[in-house]
Amino acid sequence: MNQDKWTGAEQALLDVLQELFEDRFSGLSKDAVEAIFAQVLQSLPDGEQTEGQKEGLYKQDSSSSGWTGRISSGAMQPFFADAALGEETSAAIQGSVEVTADTPEQVEDLLRQVMEVGAIVVTLESQPELNALVQLTLKFPQAHLTVNTDGRVVHESERGTAIEVSGLNREDRVALQAIREDAQKRRAENREPSDDARAMRTPEVDTTQSEGNLGMSVHDSVLEPGAVPAVQEDHDPMRSFAPLRSRRAKGRRRMVTTARRRVDLPDPDMHVATSSRRVERKQGESSREFYGPAPHWRRPSGDADRIEELASERVFDILLQLSENGFTGLLMHEVDGEESEQLVFDGGYVVERATNPRVAEQELGPMLLAADRITKRQLAMAAAHADETELTVARSLMELGVLNPEELRHAIAGRLTFVLEEFCNHTQGQVHIYNAHALEAGFLPQPPLRVHSAVERVIYNRLFRRLSQTSNEQREEKMEGFLDTYPEIIEHERDRLERAVTSEEQRRLLERVITGRKRMREVMTESALAPSETFAVLFSLHRMGLIRFDRSLHDTVVRERLRENITVKYLSVHKASYFEVLNVHWSSYSEAIEQAYQNLSEQFDPEKMPEDLDDDVVQKVEEINERVTAAYAALAKRKTRHAYRTRIMPEYKLEHAIPLFLKQSELAERRQQWSDARDAIRRILDIDPDHQRAKQKLERYDEIIEGDRSPDPADTIQ
Repeated sequence: MNQDKWTGAEQALLDVLQELFEDRFSGLSKDAVEAIFAQVLQSLPDGEQTEGQKEGLYKQDSSSSGWTGRISSGAMQPFFADAALGEETSAAIQGSVEVTADTPEQVEDLLRQVMEVGAIVVTLESQPELNALVQLTLKFPQAHLTVNTDGRVVHESERGTAIEVSGLNREDRVALQAIREDAQKRRAENREPSDDARAMRTPEVDTTQSEGNLGMSVHDSVLEPGAVPAVQEDHDPMRSFAPLRSRRAKGRRRMVTTARRRVDLPDPDMHVATSSRRVERKQGESSREFYGPAPHWRRPSGDADRIEELASERVFDILLQLSENGFTGLLMHEVDGEESEQLVFDGGYVVERATNPRVAEQELGPMLLAADRITKRQLAMAAAHADETELTVARSLMELGVLNPEELRHAIAGRLTFVLEEFCNHTQGQVHIYNAHALEAGFLPQPPLRVHSAVERVIYNRLFRRLSQTSNEQREEKMEGFLDTYPEIIEHERDRLERAVTSEEQRRLLERVITGRKRMREVMTESALAPSETFAVLFSLHRMGLIRFDRSLHDTVVRERLRENITVKYLSVHKASYFEVLNVHWSSYSEAIEQAYQNLSEQFDPEKMPEDLDDDVVQKVEEINERVTAAYAALAKRKTRHAYRTRIMPEYKLEHAIPLFLKQSELAERRQQWSDARDAIRRILDIDPDHQRAKQKLERYDEIIEGDRSPDPADTIQ
């Protein structure tokens, strides 16, 4: 058999065997290997082969179905159906299929099936039902693009399962057409392969099994770099955009968003961003030295879906909510009715920015020049090429070989980081928000230079820098009301939190300490970071809505303690004296009685009790308050208190108490603890108001405490 006509499975078998012999069986002789394989071949069953298999390839089907070559199965990472779909939609979706095209030939073959035939034929390990709905993802790694769409099983045969591709919107088609043209261009520049060779190198489809009709599991979708979101139609139940006090005109479109996605986020070339900040610019004056065509200024049709007034940090809330809702569309900043700046969003990420008028220092070419990534001659050459071919400067730099695609992607990420920082400074004007339906097809940058930048990362870094510089007094004041809360990561926001926090030390804090089971006090103690950094991490993410300070566990502990205190107090008030009801000593005087009553009234105030207390507990609280009120009525005045005391206390105990309190006052006086000495004397006078020595001591202690008398022992009255 000619090896050029081998199928993918046959070539894979050869690769596996060669690797196995090299690693473990290199010592076997050729004769021994031939004998072993002869024995293996004799044990294989004689299965029937299709005509295509006998020839070593899958030919195009000439039947009336019109399907193109089959896509062989392989072991790729699985694609999962989107868990953000509504209940009705997710119930209808019975599985998911992922198709990956790695080479130009595979790309062209897959796109021919999708765009010309409207269906693909794949090999699945378990046969689905006819008309079953599947969620289909088409992956083009070299172009950093993934398209998520719907499919329906329309045909089954020995050659595979035919899935009709539906749900491609205009943006999907524009992106796919651009990829196809690039693949055709590369194939033309190289030598065009034969149809047989192209048929062998077909894309692969994942068939990972679990539950469901198609053996697929359901989870959040994970898309690859440059993924194009499927813009939802107005009737789609996926997500609605929660308005932030937006102003709407009559007849405006409903804001439509797509599900949030996980994409490749290139590390920004921070030298590109920092160098741009160092470029000297005079106030009100910018460079007029432009390079290449002006960045595309998008003209949306119709009115904006939302209009937001900017003030203070309002721009943070707008950007974060667009990211949270997976928004695809345009954000327009206007000042005094003049359009000044545009941010383009793709699935909740910022992918492009343009200004009106142009600001040369904030365009990619001059930023690369300021960062010493290119020379001025290279920039001029790329600008001339861009003007001639009607491309962007970035695309020209790539095609001319000045920078490779990865270098450009990191540089674009650095530029987007810089412009997002600048955009966060806006506190005046209006923001007009347009969804994708208001924009022309192809409004997103073309792959592979479509770079996604997460607004969470920029906003978090900004908040962290500011909060980490807070003084100790300000930090303690802000944390005072949160010390008994339990910081907890909001589970469905975990992916956004991962985009925001890039520091390994801060990630470890979030993974090991922020568990929702440790109070803020414990978190601050156990954190390996400095207190200022721990504070900045927690309160930055809390400001962004990515973690919460949960009070429920603390409230539960407080509630259980309250129940226990109520039960204990209830058992004691019916058996105790009035002094014990108020939790005071039997020798207490008026001020101590008053303070104790106020404390108990506040502690067992019915209006401050939790609403979910059982009826029997509420009844106990009422009885406690009745008993406390009765005790206070009996003890508040010295006359009634003295009568009650003499009634419950033996006379000998009252007589022996006076010398003991005198001894306590003398000990406190020696230590110069004047408040304690006075307290002991006041207890004597509450028992015996006519005690002369106690009256003299009380007068002296009052004068010493008020500063009117020296505490010198020589002045002490004996």
